[in-house]
Amino acid sequence: MDAGPVVLDGGLSTALEERGHDLSTSLWSARLVREQPEEVVAAHRAFVDAGAQVVISASYQMSHAGYLAAGRTETNCDTDLAASVRLAREAAGGRALVAASVGPYGAHRADGSEYTGYPEVERAALREFHARRLEPLLAAGPDLVACETLPELAEGEVLVELLAEMAPGVPHWLSFTAGPGGRLAGGAPFAEAVTIGGADCIATGLNCTAPTLVDELLESAPGPGPFVVYPNSGAAYDPEGKTWTDAGTPVFSEGAVRGWVERGARLVGGCCGTSAAGVAAVAAALRP
Repeated sequence: MDAGPVVLDGGLSTALEERGHDLSTSLWSARLVREQPEEVVAAHRAFVDAGAQVVISASYQMSHAGYLAAGRTETNCDTDLAASVRLAREAAGGRALVAASVGPYGAHRADGSEYTGYPEVERAALREFHARRLEPLLAAGPDLVACETLPELAEGEVLVELLAEMAPGVPHWLSFTAGPGGRLAGGAPFAEAVTIGGADCIATGLNCTAPTLVDELLESAPGPGPFVVYPNSGAAYDPEGKTWTDAGTPVFSEGAVRGWVERGARLVGGCCGTSAAGVAAVAAALRP
Protein backbone atom coordinates (compact mmCIF):
# COMPACT_ATOMS: atom_id res chain seq x y z
CA MET A 1 0.00 0.00 0.00
CA ASP A 2 1.27 3.47 -0.86
CA ALA A 3 2.91 5.56 1.85
CA GLY A 4 0.70 8.54 1.01
CA PRO A 5 -3.08 8.82 1.38
CA VAL A 6 -4.88 5.80 -0.09
CA VAL A 7 -8.16 6.11 -2.00
CA LEU A 8 -10.91 3.77 -0.84
CA ASP A 9 -14.00 2.92 -2.84
CA GLY A 10 -17.53 4.26 -2.33
CA GLY A 11 -20.90 2.85 -1.33
CA LEU A 12 -21.33 -0.53 -3.00
CA SER A 13 -25.06 -0.41 -2.35
CA THR A 14 -25.20 3.02 -3.98
CA ALA A 15 -23.41 1.72 -7.08
CA LEU A 16 -25.72 -1.28 -7.31
CA GLU A 17 -28.84 0.82 -6.88
CA GLU A 18 -27.61 3.11 -9.64
CA ARG A 19 -27.47 -0.01 -11.80
CA GLY A 20 -31.18 -0.60 -11.12
CA HIS A 21 -31.12 -3.15 -8.30
CA ASP A 22 -33.58 -3.29 -5.42
CA LEU A 23 -31.64 -3.73 -2.17
CA SER A 24 -34.57 -3.48 0.24
CA THR A 25 -34.33 -7.08 1.50
CA SER A 26 -32.60 -7.96 4.77
CA LEU A 27 -29.60 -9.31 2.85
CA TRP A 28 -29.08 -5.99 1.06
CA SER A 29 -26.24 -6.12 -1.51
CA ALA A 30 -25.25 -9.62 -0.32
CA ARG A 31 -28.21 -11.01 -2.27
CA LEU A 32 -26.55 -10.18 -5.57
CA VAL A 33 -23.35 -12.09 -4.79
CA ARG A 34 -25.30 -15.28 -5.35
CA GLU A 35 -27.98 -14.11 -7.79
CA GLN A 36 -26.10 -11.68 -10.07
CA PRO A 37 -22.37 -11.82 -9.32
CA GLU A 38 -21.48 -10.08 -12.58
CA GLU A 39 -23.26 -6.96 -11.30
CA VAL A 40 -21.19 -6.95 -8.12
CA VAL A 41 -18.02 -7.18 -10.23
CA ALA A 42 -19.19 -4.31 -12.43
CA ALA A 43 -19.92 -2.09 -9.42
CA HIS A 44 -16.52 -2.80 -7.87
CA ARG A 45 -14.79 -2.20 -11.20
CA ALA A 46 -16.44 1.20 -11.61
CA PHE A 47 -14.82 2.29 -8.36
CA VAL A 48 -11.41 1.02 -9.50
CA ASP A 49 -11.82 2.86 -12.78
CA ALA A 50 -12.61 6.00 -10.77
CA GLY A 51 -9.33 5.73 -8.87
CA ALA A 52 -10.02 3.48 -5.87
CA GLN A 53 -6.88 1.73 -4.62
CA VAL A 54 -8.87 -0.52 -2.27
CA VAL A 55 -12.20 -2.21 -2.95
CA ILE A 56 -14.30 -3.50 -0.06
CA SER A 57 -16.06 -6.83 -0.53
CA ALA A 58 -19.84 -7.31 -0.54
CA SER A 59 -19.71 -9.31 2.70
CA TYR A 60 -20.90 -6.51 5.02
CA GLN A 61 -24.38 -7.99 5.49
CA MET A 62 -23.32 -11.64 5.43
CA SER A 63 -23.71 -13.56 8.67
CA HIS A 64 -24.96 -17.00 9.55
CA ALA A 65 -27.70 -15.59 11.77
CA GLY A 66 -28.79 -13.23 9.03
CA TYR A 67 -28.85 -15.95 6.39
CA LEU A 68 -30.92 -18.28 8.55
CA ALA A 69 -33.40 -15.47 9.23
CA ALA A 70 -33.67 -14.88 5.47
CA GLY A 71 -34.40 -18.55 4.76
CA ARG A 72 -30.93 -19.47 3.55
CA THR A 73 -28.41 -21.87 5.05
CA GLU A 74 -25.14 -21.51 6.92
CA THR A 75 -23.44 -23.25 4.01
CA ASN A 76 -24.88 -20.61 1.68
CA CYS A 77 -23.32 -17.98 3.93
CA ASP A 78 -19.90 -19.65 3.91
CA THR A 79 -19.98 -19.90 0.12
CA ASP A 80 -21.05 -16.29 -0.34
CA LEU A 81 -18.44 -14.94 2.10
CA ALA A 82 -15.70 -16.58 0.05
CA ALA A 83 -17.32 -15.49 -3.22
CA SER A 84 -17.44 -11.86 -2.11
CA VAL A 85 -13.65 -11.76 -1.87
CA ARG A 86 -13.25 -13.58 -5.18
CA LEU A 87 -15.58 -11.15 -6.99
CA ALA A 88 -13.77 -8.14 -5.55
CA ARG A 89 -10.45 -9.66 -6.65
CA GLU A 90 -11.79 -10.20 -10.15
CA ALA A 91 -12.96 -6.60 -10.35
CA ALA A 92 -9.72 -5.21 -8.96
CA GLY A 93 -7.76 -6.91 -11.71
CA GLY A 94 -4.46 -6.27 -9.96
CA ARG A 95 -5.11 -2.52 -9.87
CA ALA A 96 -6.45 -2.37 -6.31
CA LEU A 97 -6.22 -4.25 -3.04
CA VAL A 98 -9.17 -6.22 -1.67
CA ALA A 99 -10.49 -5.54 1.82
CA ALA A 100 -12.88 -8.11 3.27
CA SER A 101 -15.81 -6.28 4.83
CA VAL A 102 -16.76 -7.32 8.36
CA GLY A 103 -19.97 -5.46 9.10
CA PRO A 104 -21.32 -4.95 12.63
CA TYR A 105 -23.53 -7.22 14.69
CA GLY A 106 -26.37 -4.77 14.17
CA ALA A 107 -26.36 -5.30 10.41
CA HIS A 108 -27.96 -8.75 10.66
CA ARG A 109 -30.89 -7.22 12.53
CA ALA A 110 -31.62 -5.07 9.46
CA ASP A 111 -33.09 -2.40 11.72
CA GLY A 112 -30.48 0.34 11.53
CA SER A 113 -29.02 -0.44 14.95
CA GLU A 114 -25.48 0.06 13.62
CA TYR A 115 -26.39 3.76 13.88
CA THR A 116 -27.77 3.59 17.43
CA GLY A 117 -25.80 0.85 19.22
CA TYR A 118 -26.69 -2.26 21.22
CA PRO A 119 -25.05 -2.11 24.67
CA GLU A 120 -27.21 -5.01 25.85
CA VAL A 121 -25.38 -7.48 23.58
CA GLU A 122 -22.69 -9.25 25.58
CA ARG A 123 -19.11 -9.76 24.40
CA ALA A 124 -19.57 -13.53 24.20
CA ALA A 125 -22.40 -13.08 21.70
CA LEU A 126 -20.35 -10.61 19.65
CA ARG A 127 -17.42 -13.01 19.63
CA GLU A 128 -19.49 -15.98 18.50
CA PHE A 129 -21.21 -13.91 15.81
CA HIS A 130 -17.98 -12.64 14.26
CA ALA A 131 -15.72 -15.69 14.73
CA ARG A 132 -17.99 -17.93 12.66
CA ARG A 133 -18.04 -15.58 9.66
CA LEU A 134 -14.37 -14.66 9.86
CA GLU A 135 -13.30 -18.25 9.15
CA PRO A 136 -14.44 -18.47 5.49
CA LEU A 137 -13.79 -14.79 4.89
CA LEU A 138 -10.14 -15.04 5.93
CA ALA A 139 -9.70 -18.37 4.13
CA ALA A 140 -10.59 -16.56 0.88
CA GLY A 141 -7.33 -14.61 1.14
CA PRO A 142 -8.18 -10.90 1.22
CA ASP A 143 -5.32 -8.42 1.31
CA LEU A 144 -6.72 -6.81 4.42
CA VAL A 145 -9.85 -6.73 6.57
CA ALA A 146 -12.24 -3.80 6.99
CA CYS A 147 -14.08 -3.96 10.31
CA GLU A 148 -16.63 -1.26 9.62
CA THR A 149 -19.71 0.64 10.75
CA LEU A 150 -19.16 -0.39 14.37
CA PRO A 151 -21.26 1.56 16.90
CA GLU A 152 -19.87 -0.09 20.02
CA LEU A 153 -16.37 0.12 21.48
CA ALA A 154 -16.72 -3.42 22.84
CA GLU A 155 -17.37 -4.79 19.37
CA GLY A 156 -14.15 -3.23 18.12
CA GLU A 157 -12.25 -4.77 21.01
CA VAL A 158 -13.73 -8.21 20.29
CA LEU A 159 -12.72 -7.98 16.62
CA VAL A 160 -9.18 -6.94 17.53
CA GLU A 161 -8.91 -10.01 19.78
CA LEU A 162 -10.33 -12.36 17.14
CA LEU A 163 -8.08 -11.10 14.36
CA ALA A 164 -5.02 -11.42 16.58
CA GLU A 165 -5.96 -15.05 17.20
CA MET A 166 -7.23 -16.04 13.76
CA ALA A 167 -5.19 -13.91 11.36
CA PRO A 168 -1.94 -12.68 12.89
CA GLY A 169 -0.08 -10.57 10.36
CA VAL A 170 -3.15 -9.71 8.27
CA PRO A 171 -3.59 -5.92 8.20
CA HIS A 172 -6.97 -4.51 9.14
CA TRP A 173 -8.72 -1.30 10.05
CA LEU A 174 -11.42 -0.47 12.58
CA SER A 175 -14.07 2.00 11.51
CA PHE A 176 -16.88 3.28 13.73
CA THR A 177 -20.17 5.11 13.31
CA ALA A 178 -20.37 8.28 15.36
CA GLY A 179 -22.49 11.29 16.19
CA PRO A 180 -22.05 14.76 17.66
CA GLY A 181 -19.96 15.47 20.72
CA GLY A 182 -17.02 13.28 19.72
CA ARG A 183 -18.82 10.06 20.59
CA LEU A 184 -19.55 6.78 18.85
CA ALA A 185 -23.13 5.93 17.95
CA GLY A 186 -23.15 3.63 20.99
CA GLY A 187 -21.99 6.41 23.30
CA ALA A 188 -18.29 5.73 23.95
CA PRO A 189 -15.78 8.51 23.25
CA PHE A 190 -14.20 8.33 19.80
CA ALA A 191 -10.93 9.26 21.51
CA GLU A 192 -11.04 5.92 23.30
CA ALA A 193 -11.93 3.95 20.17
CA VAL A 194 -8.82 5.05 18.28
CA THR A 195 -6.55 3.53 20.94
CA ILE A 196 -7.74 -0.10 20.84
CA GLY A 197 -6.07 -1.34 17.65
CA GLY A 198 -3.45 -4.07 17.87
CA ALA A 199 -0.16 -4.61 16.07
CA ASP A 200 -1.81 -5.36 12.71
CA CYS A 201 -4.29 -2.48 12.82
CA ILE A 202 -3.24 -0.03 10.09
CA ALA A 203 -5.82 2.65 10.95
CA THR A 204 -8.84 3.44 13.09
CA GLY A 205 -11.54 5.92 12.22
CA LEU A 206 -15.00 6.56 10.86
CA ASN A 207 -17.37 5.43 8.17
CA CYS A 208 -21.05 5.89 7.36
CA THR A 209 -20.96 9.00 9.53
CA ALA A 210 -22.07 12.46 8.38
CA PRO A 211 -19.15 14.25 6.69
CA THR A 212 -19.89 17.40 8.71
CA LEU A 213 -18.88 15.55 11.89
CA VAL A 214 -15.53 14.22 10.69
CA ASP A 215 -13.36 17.21 11.64
CA GLU A 216 -14.78 17.38 15.17
CA LEU A 217 -14.26 13.66 15.70
CA LEU A 218 -10.69 13.58 14.38
CA GLU A 219 -9.78 16.61 16.48
CA SER A 220 -11.08 14.80 19.59
CA ALA A 221 -8.59 11.95 19.07
CA PRO A 222 -5.52 11.85 21.33
CA GLY A 223 -3.00 11.43 18.51
CA PRO A 224 -2.34 12.19 14.85
CA GLY A 225 -3.68 8.92 13.44
CA PRO A 226 -3.36 7.15 11.11
CA PHE A 227 -7.09 7.41 10.54
CA VAL A 228 -9.44 5.80 8.05
CA VAL A 229 -12.26 8.11 6.91
CA TYR A 230 -15.11 7.23 4.56
CA PRO A 231 -18.27 9.14 5.49
CA ASN A 232 -21.71 8.75 4.01
CA SER A 233 -23.42 11.52 2.05
CA GLY A 234 -24.93 13.05 5.18
CA ALA A 235 -28.31 11.40 4.60
CA ALA A 236 -30.53 9.81 7.26
CA TYR A 237 -31.14 6.04 7.16
CA ASP A 238 -34.72 4.75 7.15
CA PRO A 239 -34.64 1.18 8.55
CA GLU A 240 -38.26 0.54 7.55
CA GLY A 241 -37.76 1.14 3.85
CA LYS A 242 -34.03 0.29 3.86
CA THR A 243 -33.41 3.61 2.13
CA TRP A 244 -31.59 6.89 2.74
CA THR A 245 -33.52 10.15 3.02
CA ASP A 246 -32.51 13.82 3.09
CA ALA A 247 -29.38 13.08 1.09
CA GLY A 248 -26.62 15.62 1.05
CA THR A 249 -24.10 16.08 -1.71
CA PRO A 250 -22.53 12.75 -2.75
CA VAL A 251 -19.22 14.36 -3.73
CA PHE A 252 -16.88 15.59 -0.99
CA SER A 253 -15.13 18.86 -1.68
CA GLU A 254 -11.41 19.02 -2.30
CA GLY A 255 -11.04 21.20 0.78
CA ALA A 256 -12.84 18.68 2.99
CA VAL A 257 -10.76 15.75 1.76
CA ARG A 258 -7.47 17.59 2.17
CA GLY A 259 -8.55 18.74 5.62
CA TRP A 260 -9.13 15.16 6.72
CA VAL A 261 -5.67 14.24 5.47
CA GLU A 262 -4.13 17.16 7.35
CA ARG A 263 -5.80 15.79 10.49
CA GLY A 264 -4.22 12.37 9.99
CA ALA A 265 -6.44 10.46 7.57
CA ARG A 266 -4.40 7.99 5.50
CA LEU A 267 -7.24 6.00 3.95
CA VAL A 268 -10.05 8.11 2.49
CA GLY A 269 -13.17 7.22 0.54
CA GLY A 270 -16.94 7.31 0.82
CA CYS A 271 -19.71 5.13 2.17
CA CYS A 272 -23.47 5.08 1.49
CA GLY A 273 -24.44 7.73 -1.04
CA THR A 274 -20.97 7.89 -2.60
CA SER A 275 -20.91 6.82 -6.23
CA ALA A 276 -17.98 6.36 -8.59
CA ALA A 277 -18.09 10.12 -9.21
CA GLY A 278 -17.52 10.70 -5.50
CA VAL A 279 -14.54 8.35 -5.52
CA ALA A 280 -13.12 10.17 -8.53
CA ALA A 281 -13.42 13.45 -6.59
CA VAL A 282 -11.51 11.97 -3.65
CA ALA A 283 -8.83 10.62 -5.96
CA ALA A 284 -8.48 14.02 -7.62
CA ALA A 285 -8.18 15.77 -4.27
CA LEU A 286 -5.44 13.39 -3.14
CA ARG A 287 -3.27 13.67 -6.25
CA PRO A 288 0.06 15.39 -5.52
